[in-house]
Amino acid sequence: GSSGINAEYGEVVAVATVKIIMARTFEEVETDTHIAMGLFDRDENGLITVEEFHETFRQYGYEIDKEELSIAIESVDQDGDGAINFSEMLTIMVRMHKKARENMDLMRVFEIMDKDGNKRISRSELKKALKLYTNKKVTPDELESIMNEVDFDRDGYISFVEFAHCVHLFK
Repeated sequence: GSSGINAEYGEVVAVATVKIIMARTFEEVETDTHIAMGLFDRDENGLITVEEFHETFRQYGYEIDKEELSIAIESVDQDGDGAINFSEMLTIMVRMHKKARENMDLMRVFEIMDKDGNKRISRSELKKALKLYTNKKVTPDELESIMNEVDFDRDGYISFVEFAHCVHLFK
């Protein structure tokens, strides 16, 4: 009856909403790409060279090796001209945007585990999270083993950087 029509309508609205959000997000990324092109493309010829990247980074206090920049440019330089055009810059920005969204999701999980909000996960917070999310009681030896694997700086806590690094290893 009429409930079937409402369910179909609801699904259409949901799909349309997701498409609008994705479109808005892409437009934002496209805008960011125009801004980035304007920032790096010093001679305004529509192409960003290794030299232009290097100079702009230096201007903002970052010393980046030209060889590393060349390798980075080669990895996205689809037309092989040794420079980055708008389309190639858009590819970079979309990848960066996707990475930022993944990191936001990781940050939310990290914050849930960090019960006291001190920006680090203690042994007891890890133990509680593992029990809650794996439904398994972790032995002291297993907990110690996990901490040894994850706590790179050996301060007894898991920082967000350590947490994110380990999550990426298991992807």
